[in-house]
Amino acid sequence: MSESNPNGVNPHFMQKALDNQWLMLALAVLVPLVLYTLWGLWDIINVPPAP
Repeated sequence: MSESNPNGVNPHFMQKALDNQWLMLALAVLVPLVLYTLWGLWDIINVPPAP
């Protein structure tokens, strides 16, 4: 059975995605993890060599 609201119109993909609590939790954990990891790697790469 398809999901629909009372006026018979199916919600858009983005509305379904934003209503998914598990997807929001995964994004809230993964986005900072990836960004801070990349930021840390960038900082390590740009450290000048020791004399």
